[in-house]
Amino acid sequence: MLSIQEKSAIIWAGEEKIAAALAAAVLDRPKISIWMILIPIIIVYHMFRFQKYVDGRKKFAEHYLISRKRALKANVKSLQSGRLCDIDGLVKQANIPENTAGEYTAWIKELCDHYGDLLRAEGDSIEALVKSAYKNRTNFLLSLNRLNEAEKRFNAALSPHLQATTEGVEEIIARMEHASGVLWREEAERIFP
Repeated sequence: MLSIQEKSAIIWAGEEKIAAALAAAVLDRPKISIWMILIPIIIVYHMFRFQKYVDGRKKFAEHYLISRKRALKANVKSLQSGRLCDIDGLVKQANIPENTAGEYTAWIKELCDHYGDLLRAEGDSIEALVKSAYKNRTNFLLSLNRLNEAEKRFNAALSPHLQATTEGVEEIIARMEHASGVLWREEAERIFP
């Protein structure tokens, strides 16, 4: 039987895998053209753009995982102490506009419920933990749907605040939500064939 810390590491590895796949799906990869092969100086520019893309994917994944990492750590702490997950403390840690706190709280609660289910489950891989916690694809998808809907409501509340500082926010959020849904459905199909 694995410890809570060991299960946490397994769950985290699964989250990092999803974050990397999501970053690849959301960010446009620079394409190489015939001109880049024929004119060597253009390939240097392409390599520069490609490195920016790789760095962007890493940054995207890091930012995507911030709240998830906090929620997972809070769940580990709550299970070890026998107390409830400190959702209010997680909300206070977040650097979000005040009028989005309700939606963020709802999303974090769903995230904590999901992580709590996985941490209480038995298994030595993410697949085994998910199977133990959710028993079948339908239960897993229902849980993911609640989680995704809560995240969509938070994204919708946050979007107006981001539009002032980031170009194309609505398109980016739409791509994230679509790609996330596809990735999680594929994960459910993989775990529960």
